[in-house]
Amino acid sequence: MKHWVGRPVIMYCGEPPYTIMKGVLRKWDPAASVAVIGHQEIAVPFRDIVFIKALAPKERALPPVLHSVGYVMRERQQFDNAIYFKSAVTVWRGNQLIAFNSVIISHTKGSVTLQDGQNLMKGSHLFVVRSLRG
Repeated sequence: MKHWVGRPVIMYCGEPPYTIMKGVLRKWDPAASVAVIGHQEIAVPFRDIVFIKALAPKERALPPVLHSVGYVMRERQQFDNAIYFKSAVTVWRGNQLIAFNSVIISHTKGSVTLQDGQNLMKGSHLFVVRSLRG
């Protein structure tokens, strides 16, 4: 499968209906048993890959979309990446929605500043980020 490295591909993973991942295959790592795909370098275990095919030029032209799965940010690096990639962030305080699909412009050890100027404390808010897929 090394011949796919560096090429735009579509990867079908899991059971039908397949999880579909599109992007440039960055790395094929037999030692770790993973393939790394996309600009966010998502590692996909070999056991999850059903098949891989080349992306047609018209499929490559599709704009990236927000991934349906989000994750809670806890580490400094996650906040740094959200700022760098201008990721969509949803902010919760308990069961109350504070901000939906907002963008973080800066953060410190204890607080986060959103694009609308809100300054929120990390300890009392939950920050959920969704990455771009594609």
